[in-house]
Parts: sequence; C-alpha cells; structure tokens
Amino acid sequence: MKYLPLLLFILCLACNNTATPGKQSAKDSVLYTPLILPLTDSILQFPDNAALYFRRALLLFNTDPALAQADFEKAAALQPTVTDHWAGAGEAALVTEHYKEAGAYFEKALQTAPANSYLQYRLAMAWIEIKQYERADSLAARMEKTADGYAQAFYLKARIAEDHQDTAQAIAHLKAAVAKAGAQSEFEAVMELADLLRARRNAEAVKYYEMAFRQDPTNADPLYDMAQYYQEQGKQKEATFTYKRCIEADPGYAAAYIALGKQEAQQQQWKPALNYFTLAAKAQPTDAEAYYFRGMCYEQLGNKPAARDDYSKALTFRKSYPEAKTALERVK
Repeated sequence: MKYLPLLLFILCLACNNTATPGKQSAKDSVLYTPLILPLTDSILQFPDNAALYFRRALLLFNTDPALAQADFEKAAALQPTVTDHWAGAGEAALVTEHYKEAGAYFEKALQTAPANSYLQYRLAMAWIEIKQYERADSLAARMEKTADGYAQAFYLKARIAEDHQDTAQAIAHLKAAVAKAGAQSEFEAVMELADLLRARRNAEAVKYYEMAFRQDPTNADPLYDMAQYYQEQGKQKEATFTYKRCIEADPGYAAAYIALGKQEAQQQQWKPALNYFTLAAKAQPTDAEAYYFRGMCYEQLGNKPAARDDYSKALTFRKSYPEAKTALERVK
C-alpha cells in the first residue's frame, strides 16, 4: 500500500523512559553534535542508565534511525520490562527496513503489554513486510474483536489484500475501517482508499479526498488529487475549482499552478497560462516543468529571449528533459 506501510513514529509513552545504543561507537560524530552531546556525555558517566539511552534515541530517531535503534536496544537490555524500549526499537527497525528485527522487538513489547492494540498492529505490519500473511491475518482477526483494534485490523486486512492484488477486497476492508473510526481514521488510510477508488474511476473517491482534507486542512494533497480525478474524468470545471481550492489551502503548491497553466495553454490562452507558470516557478524555484511551460508561453507570445532563458533553466534543473532540449534548439 502506498500510505500504510510505515505510519508516523507515535509512542504514546511516558516522558521518563529509556533508549539504546548497544551497536553504536562513541566515535560516531552524530553523537557529538550540539543537540546530542549532553546526553552522550551523561551516558559516558552513567553507562547503565536506561533513561539516558531512551532519551537520546528519541532525539536521533528522525535523522539517524539506525543509531536510535541501537540506543533503544541498549535501554531494553538494561530495563527489559519497560514496553517503551522494545516498542522504540521496533519502530526504528521498521524505518530502517529490518522487518524481522522489528517483529521480534514488537513481540518483546507485547510480552510486557499483551493487550496493546497499537503494538499488535505494528507487529502485524512487520510480518506483512516479510510476507508472513497468515500470522498477520490471524492477529488481525483477534484485533477485529476488540473495540480499540477494530479499525486497525481492517487496515491490516486491506494491506494483505493489496499485496495479493485484490483491490476490491482492499477497498471493502478500508471502507469498513474508515466507517468504524470515523473522524479518527488514519489520514493515510483515507487517502489510500480514495486513491484506490480513483484508480477504478469510482466517484466515491471525491468523498474520501474531502474526508482526508477535513482531517488535515493544512495538507493540500487531498485537494490536488481530487482535482486530478476530476481532470481524468473530463470534468474541467470541477478540476479548475478544486485546483484553486488547493492553492487557497497552500499558496505554495506549485503543481496546482502548473495544472491550471496547462489548462489555459490547452485553450491557447497564453497570457493567463504564463501567469500560472510564473507563480509555479516562484513557489518552487527549482521546478523544471514550470520553466519549460513558461518558456513555451513566452515562445508563443513571440518573446524568444525569455523563452530561451526558461528552456535553459528547465535543463539546468532536469538534465534529461528532451522536450526542453528540443525547444531550446528551436528558439536558438
């Protein structure tokens, strides 16, 4: 699945927990950066303090998950009864794609918290990644019978169905999960459902893109994808309106400006198209496509020097861009 394999690192854990660096060397330069150094110094002074390893692991997780995993492991070795340590090691192993290790760590975590549905979910995800579908499906069946694990169980079933190329079953499972979770549904799951429906040209895709946007109004991706769906269906008016909604939600969304510019260019409305492509270039100054299409507008409007400049910029930001290369040769 496109969105579900690795969700955000969410440990609903107490702040005074621990970490792990068993595999790391004290010579690793990352451990001596200004943010990490105080904890590294403390660990050198108190090498048996699990809480220090855990705290350092949390700081390392986003930038150096492998080092974070080592710290989580060390914390778990020092305090094996603390759920957070094993869970952290499992999350880091998922990020670094060490799925067997992740499964082993989540199993350890579940030994300390057998009823934790989130840990069950992550364990099943690790199993799916190594194609142990029967084990994952069996765990999902147990989770389905619990109130807090029901929606996650159907996320798992949907992932298994997609891996087996059963799109219809995946859609059915995701619908069941979203219906149960409602406004608390995973954003990634709602987007996945919308994308699957869009691929089938199913109008219900719009409903789920709207739901995803309501969940996170600062994220314009659902609106852009919805506009793309309308465009694929030949509904240009709806597409244009939705692209503009996308820009309202995120004025820096270059792809939406480019899409609107292309619509104008298809109607040979070169000046409005030029304006949209200029806005795209301002929003994303390294977007080769924005410069290529703006160059095309300049060329159509008779401004060859400007067209030449933009085609050259397009090739600067995308070395392999045959259309831009041909256009540049033409205006030379």
